[in-house]
Amino acid sequence: MQLDGLPKKVSLGVAALSIGLVAACGSSSQKTTGAPPASSGSGASSPDASSTGSSSAEVDAAKKGLEGFLTKPTKIHQTEALTKKIPTDKPWVIITCELPACKLIADGALAAAKTAGVPTKVLPYKTTDGTTLTTSMKDALKLNPFAVSPIGFTQTVWDSLQPQYKAKNIIITPIALGDTKTSDVVTEGSASQLDYNQGGQLMANFVIVDSNATAKVLVQDVPAFAVLKAYGDGFKSTLKAGCKACTVSSLDLAPAQLASNGVVPAIVSALQKDKSIKYLAATDGAFLNGINTALKAAGLTDIKIVGGSPDINNLKALQNGSQTAWTAAAEDQYGWVALDIIGRKLNGQTIAPADGGRSTIIATKENTTTTASSGLDAPIDYRDQYKKLWGLS
Repeated sequence: MQLDGLPKKVSLGVAALSIGLVAACGSSSQKTTGAPPASSGSGASSPDASSTGSSSAEVDAAKKGLEGFLTKPTKIHQTEALTKKIPTDKPWVIITCELPACKLIADGALAAAKTAGVPTKVLPYKTTDGTTLTTSMKDALKLNPFAVSPIGFTQTVWDSLQPQYKAKNIIITPIALGDTKTSDVVTEGSASQLDYNQGGQLMANFVIVDSNATAKVLVQDVPAFAVLKAYGDGFKSTLKAGCKACTVSSLDLAPAQLASNGVVPAIVSALQKDKSIKYLAATDGAFLNGINTALKAAGLTDIKIVGGSPDINNLKALQNGSQTAWTAAAEDQYGWVALDIIGRKLNGQTIAPADGGRSTIIATKENTTTTASSGLDAPIDYRDQYKKLWGLS
């Protein structure tokens, strides 16, 4: 998740940071405001979809959109080898936050750097204090790095520093930002808005197929975080374009509701108001802690739960059948993607948008037999694949 729109002092109390363009409204979109407390709930029984109003052509089109994304990926998207090895005479600075997902991504970046023999420096920032974001970006300049990678906070916070970075010939390769804008200083981002928007599109196709093109969906989003908005926009626009009988109600929450643990109560309240809704699509699975218990307590036992950026609890819920599907990617791979982008930039090689995209799967009970803190244990040998591209094996 990207910390876009964060004020200088805001208490986020978030259990984990989810690290995923296109402005679009949901089909038959209604705006639902978040409401505090209701009760708690269970999960995801699987009601048979009615054929009324469904379109076999829409379902067939959605199935095509899912091709290749219901099995675990075996290959990374990068295929062209680096023309020269990544330099090891200067450090790579990684700027990370205190939340678990930031640590997961940073650990992946450090592992990639160690493999390539690249020295590293790690600088912190606090999600509760926006001033620390720019401070670390300024401190990075003093370390004489060849590249700096901020994890999870918006480009608008540090965009004004680009001239200083250019003067020192330092590139910036963002990780998990939803507003990456490339320049001669800023490269393509690892896990950018492109990745997250595509994830939302994939999940919309899954819901169209799963519901036989009749889904009524509550989309829970925190649009202040651009990376989440990109996922939600991708979901809504694809559902609107691909399913005439489907409807979306939007539950847009503010960051303060995350801090006050208001997400689950707001979802339950919205679903109680419209019991025709049978799908909950969340742009960040980590915010749904306790959702199954809450839904069960409220008597909402036929809601299918889907979405993006699952944490290990969401993946476990897939296995026990209480949640239905998640767009999943290996978050510890993001750092490897970032270092690959840096190598290509320094070599003057072409970099595909988002470096070709991240390895993604629509995770379901059928294809997710193991859980990992990284969110996805595939491709199993992705480290070896990068080593080969980097001329290290």
